[in-house]
Amino acid sequence: MFIVSKHLVISQRCGSNQSRTLFTSLRNVFLKSKNKVPIPKTVNDIQLHHGKTRQDLFSWMENLSDQHLGSYIKAENEFTRQSMRQHKFLHKIVLQEMKRRLYIPNVLPPLKTVANGYEYYSTTSAYGMVYLRKKLGEGRDAPEQVLLNSGFLRSMNMSVRKVLLSPDHSIFAYNTEREGMEYGELHFKDLNNRAHWENEVLDNVFNFVWANNQVVYYTVPNAQLRPYQVYAHVIGTEQSQDVLVYEELDDTVFVDITSSKDGNYVTINANSLSSSEVRVIDTSHDFTHKTAPRLQLVKPRVPGVEYYVDHHDDTFYILTNADDAKNFKLVLTPDDAIGKAHWTDLITMKPTEKIEDVDLFQNNVVIYGRRDGLPMILCHDLRTKETHQVQLPEEFCVLNPGTNLDFNTDVFRFSVISPFTHESTYEYDMSTRKLHPIRVQTIRKFDRSKYTCSQIHVKSHDDKQIPVTLIHKKDIELNGRNPVLMRSYGAYGTSTDIEFRVEQFPLIERGWVIALAHVRGGGELGKDWYEDGKLDKKMNSFKDFIAVAEHLVASKLTSPDHLTAMGTSAGGLLVGAMLHMRPDLFKALVLKVPFVDPLSSMLNPELPLTQIEYPEWGNPTEDARAYDLIESYSPYENINADLFKSRSSLPSLFVTGGMKDQRVAYWQPLKFVARLRHFTPPTFNSTTLLKMDLDRGHFGGGGSEQDSRLSDVAEQMAFLISQVQK
Repeated sequence: MFIVSKHLVISQRCGSNQSRTLFTSLRNVFLKSKNKVPIPKTVNDIQLHHGKTRQDLFSWMENLSDQHLGSYIKAENEFTRQSMRQHKFLHKIVLQEMKRRLYIPNVLPPLKTVANGYEYYSTTSAYGMVYLRKKLGEGRDAPEQVLLNSGFLRSMNMSVRKVLLSPDHSIFAYNTEREGMEYGELHFKDLNNRAHWENEVLDNVFNFVWANNQVVYYTVPNAQLRPYQVYAHVIGTEQSQDVLVYEELDDTVFVDITSSKDGNYVTINANSLSSSEVRVIDTSHDFTHKTAPRLQLVKPRVPGVEYYVDHHDDTFYILTNADDAKNFKLVLTPDDAIGKAHWTDLITMKPTEKIEDVDLFQNNVVIYGRRDGLPMILCHDLRTKETHQVQLPEEFCVLNPGTNLDFNTDVFRFSVISPFTHESTYEYDMSTRKLHPIRVQTIRKFDRSKYTCSQIHVKSHDDKQIPVTLIHKKDIELNGRNPVLMRSYGAYGTSTDIEFRVEQFPLIERGWVIALAHVRGGGELGKDWYEDGKLDKKMNSFKDFIAVAEHLVASKLTSPDHLTAMGTSAGGLLVGAMLHMRPDLFKALVLKVPFVDPLSSMLNPELPLTQIEYPEWGNPTEDARAYDLIESYSPYENINADLFKSRSSLPSLFVTGGMKDQRVAYWQPLKFVARLRHFTPPTFNSTTLLKMDLDRGHFGGGGSEQDSRLSDVAEQMAFLISQVQK
């Protein structure tokens, strides 16, 4: 498979409403009087860039060893804890509602994959995933073999990152990671109980694939979290004897590895955000003498040209945007003529379509993509050359390809996630064109018929039509008083998916509307849509988001007093910019691990991902125009005294960060809130809360942390409800 770069009324027992209101008011006043706003220290850090002076009052926070850092973080966390005490009951109720919607009965059978004479499946215990297999042909009572019970990793703050069986299914390999890290150890488990077997552990592994039953290829990251080396490891040897196969010295390029579906090749993919270079390795290479294998370059790197490679029989299948195929096409070329001159088109896309992933089978090619921004699956018969579309069970959804280990089959699996269903698995027979549900997971005690998911289009500043997905009760009125939560991402060509999010249910059941703004910079409508929201066109992302917000207000769906927004990571930059661009439009904003100080990040090439992301944001160190543009939309840079003139309040803020975050540094949300506190007048009427997690990274913790993660999200929902539905 190609790899192409998820109205309920609260009643209370009480006396009179009047006495309860008076008591609540007095209690809130008492809490506020006891809860002091943290005051951060400042430094006079004056920088000069392209003839412009930049004053960074809080650059000291980028130094983990600064003696004031710990006490300031502690003060912010305590301030948030005290401030949210008054919403403790609401937080508890919202959490209960979320858990009720997340509930999946234990009677659901595990999904089983048949391969090499075994049934493979996994179950979830209280402590983590359990991976199992059972021999075929031995009946229902055949003994289970436990491949891995990941529960023991919990005590070490570790989780499973990836699992893979050797081609002969005799060795189970699993990659672990510690909380906050994105690489870790690679372990091997013998499944045949060989007496001579010794446990092997490889350190500092980012990704891995099997080449054959004895050889594993794996990638290693550098200090900036960029995978840049590929090693080959022979089972039964020391890691110190591993062979360096490839090293990428370009700091803007990251390296990944995959194996072809037919098992004949390992591919080394050297990718930037806008280009690709692939080398293939024959999986039969003999490492007896520790010699490096021959690397066959498919096509030299060309700026703006991406391609990804798989193999089928004696042919390479290449997914590429070459020859101005902006939304990608599938080409093929024979083994003995792999160069670009020999590429032949197999499947091309219409302007309204895009390819996102491809899976190869003996007789068919399966295309996962989008048409008009919505998911689709196409099946192409390699014998008849016919292509047909699969009728999906949901229109608004997210598609995930199944494992589909069997190359010689006409049947494949995929899963569907929609706003109103948990992940459900389907099996499609390409020969009969029949779709069969394997496991459909509905939401417990949820009447879907009362809710709707639809899509509208909103005109932006330049007449572009922005898709907006709306999720809500069917009986809402256009009275300007509906609470609305806007969500968006708008960067890296990543789509804002229409998916199941358990935190949405406490909102929509209270009459909220969820509005997903598919702004430019995302990938919903193809490459042009993405490129219209990056580099010197980045302002389109913000203007699209504002246009959607204005439309929701103008159409009487909501009002600024009822409009909220949430953004994560680069989506936090998008939503965070509303604080200075259009604070009048929003009542409250939630910024989760937000990229709110992009200028400091992109000015520091030593940080993880900075150089890799120059094609996304620009290089402000060398390019004055890039500097000026990033400065203009950066939420951090635009917090100053002018922001508070001629207004008495700003949107309320709930900001989160992770001290172990390797993608958005902990100091980004920290500096952002500190600067806001510094410039906020004492009499100003606004709420700003910051919650820094000392142990989590960018994606939170592992599966064992689900309760903690749910509680955090429930707290954020309680915050939004408290700001809008007082």
